[in-house]
Amino acid sequence: MENNIMRKQGIAITNALNEYKRFTEEVEVLKSTISDKIKAYFDKNAKQYKIDSTKYTTTTFNNDWFCEWISLSVPISKLNAKKGTKPHGYLSFQLCFSGETVFHKAINKKPFPLIHIIFWEDMVYKESYFKYPVSKKEYFEDNSGKFIFIDDENKYVLSPHYDELKYINCWTYSVELMKINSDNIEEILFKPAIELLESNQLILSNNKALEGVIREYPPLEKFIIE
Repeated sequence: MENNIMRKQGIAITNALNEYKRFTEEVEVLKSTISDKIKAYFDKNAKQYKIDSTKYTTTTFNNDWFCEWISLSVPISKLNAKKGTKPHGYLSFQLCFSGETVFHKAINKKPFPLIHIIFWEDMVYKESYFKYPVSKKEYFEDNSGKFIFIDDENKYVLSPHYDELKYINCWTYSVELMKINSDNIEEILFKPAIELLESNQLILSNNKALEGVIREYPPLEKFIIE
C-alpha cells in the first residue's frame, strides 16, 4: 500500500513538472511575441511616444530553482526626444506565476498567473517589482503622496500620485496571463498602455478586449500597507 501511494505521488510530481515545462515554453513564446510586435504597434498608433531602442531588458526572479516571475522592460521616449537620450520611462511586462506577485486574499481566493503592465521611471528588476500587498513605503519613502485609481471605473489601474512631483506619470494594471494570445495581445497589452501614457487615464469602454481579462482591485485599504 505504501509503495502504491509513493508511486502515485511520484507520478503526480512528474506530471506537474511536465505541465510546468510546457507552460514555461508558452511563456517564452508570449514574451518573444511582445518583443517582436510592440515597436511596430507604437510606430503606427502612438501620437506622443516612441520606442527608440529594441534592446529590451529581461529579468528573471527565481526562488531556488523555481521561477516565480519574469519581466520584459521596454524603454519609452517622447516622440520629439533625440535618439540616445535617457528614456522617459520603461513599459514593463511582468509575467507572474506564483508567490506574492499573483496572490493576495483581498484580490482573489485562489492564485493564478498574471501579467502586470507597469509604466515607471525605471525598469523592473529583482529588488523592485510589483507584488502584493502594495507597500506605501516603497513608493513614497522620499516623496509624499497617495495611491489613486486612474481608470473611469476606479478599480482597475493603480497609480502612485505624488504631492509635488507632478511630472511623474506611473501606473499598473493587471490581466490574466492565460487569456492572452497572439490575436489579442495588441488590444490587451499595447493599446491600453498607449492610452494611459498619452492621457494618464483608461476609459474601459474604449478597450473592449479587456473585458473579463483585466483584474479588478478591491478598495485601496484592503491591499495597501504602510
